[in-house]
Amino acid sequence: MSSSRPRRSTTLALAAALITAGLATACGPDDGAGPAAAPAVTTPGAAATTTGTPAAAKTGTVTIGRTAYWGGLRFDIKSATRTPDPDGERFKITLDTTVTNTFRTAAVRDWPDIAIDLSGTPLTGDHGTAVPPTPGATNPLQITFTGTGPFGFDGASLVLGDSGQAQAVVPLGSGGRPAVTLAPIDLKLPAKPALTSGRLTLTLKSAQLRADVGGGNGSGALTLGQRGLLLVFDLSGQVGPAGMAVDGGSLRLKLPNGQEVGPTVAPIEAIYPDRPTRQDQVAWFVFPGATDGDYTLTVTDPDQNTAAPATAALPATAVRASGPVD
Repeated sequence: MSSSRPRRSTTLALAAALITAGLATACGPDDGAGPAAAPAVTTPGAAATTTGTPAAAKTGTVTIGRTAYWGGLRFDIKSATRTPDPDGERFKITLDTTVTNTFRTAAVRDWPDIAIDLSGTPLTGDHGTAVPPTPGATNPLQITFTGTGPFGFDGASLVLGDSGQAQAVVPLGSGGRPAVTLAPIDLKLPAKPALTSGRLTLTLKSAQLRADVGGGNGSGALTLGQRGLLLVFDLSGQVGPAGMAVDGGSLRLKLPNGQEVGPTVAPIEAIYPDRPTRQDQVAWFVFPGATDGDYTLTVTDPDQNTAAPATAALPATAVRASGPVD
């Protein structure tokens, strides 16, 4: 009994050695499995490191194809391009636009405040050294914006005008602020555009209800809900040697709600026998609460005691399509 136990122990030891050798051979380097992996070590901030270009840092262009107005200028927004810095932390947005001065004779002196609204955070735009176009002209304009962090066109909106004024809004993607064009509305002129009161005749050439401006050189910024009615006309008179002085006191505008307002801008002219006509005169009427309906112009000879007034109705529709009126 005692002589058999050492042999059994030797046999067990040899079997264990063979099993260990077999396992080592099965996990050898030639089968691709390799040795067991060491525990992973996490370095703070490593998750933010990438070996390629982050998706948020890639250059991209979107087509906009929208129009907005402000201060007598028409902005046609063609496209927007995002260009990242090499480090991917900063970015530049470039808007490709054309700008038209919608006035026939008046120069626009200033650009509006221009910004991209990112969920309430503005990025201020830079138009470089460009100046507004001359009357009736159209010029190309690039507007650039710079920022940091992530950016997407969805939810971003171009805004023209500061917070205390009527603002035009152009969404650059889906979402964002609702679009507001501030587009002017052309009013239909009467079949007989000449209005005569006594010695004075006013011949209408055009009439517009504007949500973007209330003055002839872009300086008449409107507040939210206001409108400016722009009239362009010729003045003429049948006068004696003393002539006739004409100013805003000869003009009144009755709104669809019955309210009557005088002009905020009007010509001050003197008509004489040798100069009986003044061409391309301009008058502005500014008021809140515009609605659809007839805007009735009244013209009166300066000598109101001797002449009956002349009137013309200028109908307007789709007033709210240009922007808020409340």
